[in-house]
Amino acid sequence: MIILRLLALLAGGLVFVLPPMVLAGNSHPGLPTWVAVGGLAGLALVALSYLYIAVLGDRMRRSSHLRMLGGLLLMIPAIGGITMLATRTDPPLLWASGLLVSFTMLLFLSFVYPAAPDRRQRPMRRRERTEPALVLIQRHPSAERRGSRF
Repeated sequence: MIILRLLALLAGGLVFVLPPMVLAGNSHPGLPTWVAVGGLAGLALVALSYLYIAVLGDRMRRSSHLRMLGGLLLMIPAIGGITMLATRTDPPLLWASGLLVSFTMLLFLSFVYPAAPDRRQRPMRRRERTEPALVLIQRHPSAERRGSRF
């Protein structure tokens, strides 16, 4: 699992670095500002999903809330990759989207899907209500009948 978490950390960093390198230059000269800001926000969400898995991957087995949030965050790159696979025709973009979807599904199946908690220690038995409280000094019943204080 540590290798997958390290790969998620690497993928989170590469999501910040690779798209600006690919889009550098004058490939999109008339791009509106809102599209550029939306694209950067989408890249930040994709990177956040991978960084979330990298940081909290070991705790996700014990907490259902962390697993649910991880699953929701991993839906972002999965939906983005599937959308790119369905709408684009550029071979390098198709390969990159396929790798993105494959890695996202691998992380989902490794960290989010195993819903059974990790049982390294046997759970403690519930206390029964009929058990008596801790009594430090046991009094003999005959002592109460005689009226003695000890």
